[in-house]
Amino acid sequence: MSKLLLLSHADLSKEFYNAIHLIMGKPDDRVDFLTLPYGTDIEKYQQQLEERVVKAGDEGILILIDLFGGSPFMISTRVYQKYHERVQIEIVTGANLPMIAELMTNLDKDVKELKKIALEAGLNGIVDFSSKLD
Repeated sequence: MSKLLLLSHADLSKEFYNAIHLIMGKPDDRVDFLTLPYGTDIEKYQQQLEERVVKAGDEGILILIDLFGGSPFMISTRVYQKYHERVQIEIVTGANLPMIAELMTNLDKDVKELKKIALEAGLNGIVDFSSKLD
């Protein structure tokens, strides 16, 4: 069993969480989000992220982030460096709704398997509609 943490700029991670709630029902306590509104104290944000990682403990945690290279990503890499020897942590960027929906039904998997599912579902969730018409 793994935990899933959604990170993003502004409120995107909260809205992903809300969309999943609408589509699939309320996520259980293994799913959480952390927003990064404009003007947030970065040290406080990192502390909140660290608390969630430590809380994951032996279950491990997959962190899904909206954008590679942005502030949520950079802060999560700091947290990864600090805790990866104590907590199983994986990070995937480019979070999208199909990816998150697929993960919701697979939280019983370990973090490494969950990461593979995220990567595959994220890619498969991108569809060129007009190519389906041919």
